[in-house]
Parts: sequence; C-alpha cells; structure tokens
Amino acid sequence: MRFGLLVLGAALALHAAAEEVRLKEQAYYPEGPAVVGGALYWAEMPLHRIRRHKDGKTTTVWEEPGCGPTSIKPDGRGGFWILCHLAHLVLRVNGNFQIVKRLETDGVGRRLAYPNDATVDRRGQLYFTSSGVFSLSAPSQGAVYFVDLQDQPHRVAEGLRYANGIRIDEKRSRLYVSEHLARRVLVMSVGKPGEVGAPSVFFDLASLPPASVAYPLAGPDGLLLDDKGRLYVAEYGAARVMLLSTEGKLQRVIPVPMQFVTNFTFLPTGQLVVVGAFQNDQPPMPGLVMTLAPFAH
Repeated sequence: MRFGLLVLGAALALHAAAEEVRLKEQAYYPEGPAVVGGALYWAEMPLHRIRRHKDGKTTTVWEEPGCGPTSIKPDGRGGFWILCHLAHLVLRVNGNFQIVKRLETDGVGRRLAYPNDATVDRRGQLYFTSSGVFSLSAPSQGAVYFVDLQDQPHRVAEGLRYANGIRIDEKRSRLYVSEHLARRVLVMSVGKPGEVGAPSVFFDLASLPPASVAYPLAGPDGLLLDDKGRLYVAEYGAARVMLLSTEGKLQRVIPVPMQFVTNFTFLPTGQLVVVGAFQNDQPPMPGLVMTLAPFAH
C-alpha cells in the first residue's frame, strides 16, 4: 500500500512538473519550430537566424545573412534541414550547423522558390512547401517537394494557391498541406516515400465563424499532429488555432495572442508550443514562442 502511494505521489509530482512548464520567449516572426534532443529550435526570418531554447536559456545557434529562414527540422543524420525562404534555397547542416548541402534547384533544374514549411519522416527525408507569391492576385504556383536520402528534391504536387504548412502522418499514410490563399487544408495519400496521391480537401476554413480580427490574407499556416492523429491548424492573420479530428471535423477553436500565428510543436512534456508574430509589415516583426495553457481534450 505504501509503495502504491509512493508511485501515485511520484506520478502526481511528475504531472504537476509538466503542468508548471511555462514558456514565453520574445522572438521575431518565429516559424517552423522543432524539438530535437530535448531542445526547442525555431527560425526567425527577419533576423536570418535559428534560435535554440534549452535548460531555460535561449541562444542563437546559426545565422546567414539573406537566408530568411522559415523552418528547421532534423535530417535523421544528426543534423538539420533549414529552409531559406528569402534566399530560395534549402540547406542541410551538420550538428555543428556547418553547411553540408545547399539545394537550389529540383531534379529537372527548376529553381526552388520561396521554400516555406517542412516536415520529415522517421528517416529524416524531407517534404517541404514552395509557396509562390503571397497575393490574392498571384497565379497558383505553390508546390510540394520531397527530398530523398541522396539529397535530391523532387516536385510531387503543384498548382496550389500559396502552399504553406505541411505535416506527414506516417501512421495513416497521409500528407497534409495548407493551401493558404484558398483557405483550405488538403490531404494526400502517401505510398512509399515521395509517392503522393492527388490532393483532396480535408478542411475548408470557409465553414468557420468570423475571426475576432479581420485580415484579408488570413488562411491556414502551420500544421501539427497529436498522438491521436488529430490535426492542429494555425490560422495566420486570425489569432486562432483549430483542432480537427482525424476525419477533418472541427473540434475546437483556440484563441492565441499573436494575430499572425505561424506554427507549433510539442515539448517532451506534451505541452503545445505556439509561435507567431503580432504584426507582419514592420521588421523585425516581434512575436512570441509560448506554451498554451492546458485545455481539456
């Protein structure tokens, strides 16, 4: 009985410790976060740098003028993928953030344009979006690319109205993509790595109630899966996050303080980290990297 009480007490203490973790870090247009080796990383596009939060301290671990990074993800080989949105290239760096590979064109010589968000499979193979121009009058030039273990990018989907957030669900063989300016989340089947089916609409944001703030270019940005296969969707420009079921049904709308919420990840404690900016037109575009208060599932 005493052993049982000790176990229960330890479990409650662990739960309390997890609940007590609070993160509220100032950042500048933070995007594309990832947790690797217990550390939280994110990209800051206007300052051309990657930041790391570990053991209560935040430091800059990588910088390259002109890059404009929007995502960092593990490459499965001890290093990272970094998307340089403003420089139109994708980098692979080692664990010391030295550049190993610089990708500027795809397999048929097309120049990569505005790489935006990324997701990796269990081997570190990369799927990323190439967004196109952020304008309602721009042509639908958004695309999705896959980068294999030989570091070769291949276009696997195209013709999207600003391809933005992306997330792979290997358990269900799905790839989710935000078609931002069409205000919808798409889903594609995934066969073997890099084999992607035709997109279908998983969720249409037109079904949502009006946002508390108005922004003409509001739409779905970052995507995140929880352990139940449910999908979190950041609505950039609308200061809110949606939680969708595995069938694409709206379960919850969660307000956030940053109007231009971009993306999120989970901490090892299970807490949801949300990143975004308060405004998007005056550099350096201050924002936050923060944990959301616990909410009922």
